[in-house]
Amino acid sequence: MKRRFKTRKKKKFSKIFILLLLILLIYILKIPSIKLDNSYDNIVKYILKSNITNDKGYMYNKLYSNISGKIFNDPTFILKSTLNLTENKVDDVKTINLAYSEKTMPLVYIYNSHQGETYSYEYLENYNIVPDVLMAANMLKDKLEDLNVPTLVEENDILEYMKKNNLNHAGSYIASRYFLSKVYEEYKDNIKLYIDLHRDAAPHNATYANIDGKDCAKVLFVVGLENPNYKYNLENTNKINNLIKEKYPTLTRGIMQKQGYGVNGVYNQDISRDVILMEVGGNYNNIEEINNTLDLIANIIGEYINEKK
Repeated sequence: MKRRFKTRKKKKFSKIFILLLLILLIYILKIPSIKLDNSYDNIVKYILKSNITNDKGYMYNKLYSNISGKIFNDPTFILKSTLNLTENKVDDVKTINLAYSEKTMPLVYIYNSHQGETYSYEYLENYNIVPDVLMAANMLKDKLEDLNVPTLVEENDILEYMKKNNLNHAGSYIASRYFLSKVYEEYKDNIKLYIDLHRDAAPHNATYANIDGKDCAKVLFVVGLENPNYKYNLENTNKINNLIKEKYPTLTRGIMQKQGYGVNGVYNQDISRDVILMEVGGNYNNIEEINNTLDLIANIIGEYINEKK
């Protein structure tokens, strides 16, 4: 009887030990729970494909690009992805031409001059995930490529570049120009649209729209009038904005033209006639609203690109 009692106690202890070990592992790796409502499954997949920021600052880490379809079928996939996170090194700018063949060169380049801009944490605060404009850029990339529009997203850490070069917030366009110029030099004969994706700082009622029953974030375009390309930048921005107005009138907040004292006035739009600055939503918009807007914007951009081919 004593031997039998000891055996049961040992088995019970083993189960408790394994459970505690699993909890400790999840805590250390900070793996977000995947028990989600169906409406957020795709959004969180996009997030896991994109970038997660930690509590100490914006350190952008890219997970495997082909995570869609695997996360729920293979529970160990998150562990494998988490263990393979790598930090971008600003001193060693990534070679960008390896991802594309001559037949599938990028038609769109998306970057974020203000890479640290974040959206509302609503729905994601329990997953230790901070939704930001770089995440939105990757989401838009996926949607465009679903429409057969090859797209390149700037993944180098612009904030780290600013830090190493002693640039303040006003110098963010100097930092993004460094990366934009490299892409322009390599792909200028192929890329049809360069998108500097931002988010605005505005009340939620100014950046919210309901379109076909879906919560969306409005878009706003900015054109600097202090560069030699401004007429062409304005013309191209008007084309995109008019396409939006034709299909989704309440989605756009229009085009803001900037010049004079206290504003940038250029926004790197002097590099190419095809550079646009697009504010997608604001700081009070949540990631679902951003996702719904990008679904619509991707179709508009796809139509615009097809007209330019």
